[in-house]
Amino acid sequence: MNHDVILYLAPLKGTTEIIFRNIYAKYFQGIDIAIATFVPLNHHKSKEKVRKWDIPPASKQKIKTIPQFLGRNLKDLAHLIKWIQYYGYDELNWNLGCPVSKIVKKGRGCGQLEKPQEIEDFLDAIFDNFEIKLSIKTRLGMSHPDEVFKLIEIYNKYPLKELIVHPRIGKQLYSGSVYYDYFEEVLKLSKNPMVYNGDIKTREDFLKIRERFPKVKKIMIGRGVLKDPFLPEKIKGIYTETIPDFYRFKAFHDELSSTLQPIFREEDEFVGKMKEYWRSFAYLFEDRNATFKYVARSKNQKEFESRVEEVLT
Repeated sequence: MNHDVILYLAPLKGTTEIIFRNIYAKYFQGIDIAIATFVPLNHHKSKEKVRKWDIPPASKQKIKTIPQFLGRNLKDLAHLIKWIQYYGYDELNWNLGCPVSKIVKKGRGCGQLEKPQEIEDFLDAIFDNFEIKLSIKTRLGMSHPDEVFKLIEIYNKYPLKELIVHPRIGKQLYSGSVYYDYFEEVLKLSKNPMVYNGDIKTREDFLKIRERFPKVKKIMIGRGVLKDPFLPEKIKGIYTETIPDFYRFKAFHDELSSTLQPIFREEDEFVGKMKEYWRSFAYLFEDRNATFKYVARSKNQKEFESRVEEVLT
């Protein structure tokens, strides 16, 4: 049993948002905390005068959720902090880990890691002006893992709630080798609590991380949950097949589908959304490639629902 581990659900834009999280929590156990997908801070030259944030009240979240922001506009951040506090949150996460090129080109996410002085200046401003718990989701650097040593010097200057570290560099995106040796060094150097994030898709992956880093009690998982919704239960040793996997997953999928369907005006948009989920859900089946192709070839909603029903029957 791994009751001491705290599992975080990673923020995956378009998939692990509040509708998914709340329905997931109804059918599966094991996730303790979720990081919401980021809201962007406006650029300094933005002409937008009224800000509205797509952040539901904390009372609407079935899993404890921490809002996340991207960027470094202090004026906009001040408004965001007031907004989240009004809606019942007391913590924010700063996204310094997104490697998507259009984000990086704007100097946000991983792109910010190339400018450590800007990170330090912004953290100075945050801790000088606001009373808010702040965590950071980061990578080892943008171009080389050695960048992390300068970054950790900066992070150590501040009382962060925690540091969520994905031990890759931005240029790797989500593939390539994970720099476990660098993570080990960062773990030794960090004065702030740390969360491990990256490449945990099975219980065996989790056990390898715990064996190598026994002091790490907080683990973030993302795509692994989409590919195997039972993964958090397996990691914590609370997984039981009292209700066969098939029926529990089907009930979850049916509610997710029926909840999402009215949100989309166009049938194609809804079917496209569900097909994206099936890129991951197909991993539950022995022949995942054939399963995904069969579902993905659906030409309309009626055919999609018929094919899914056939796969799940």
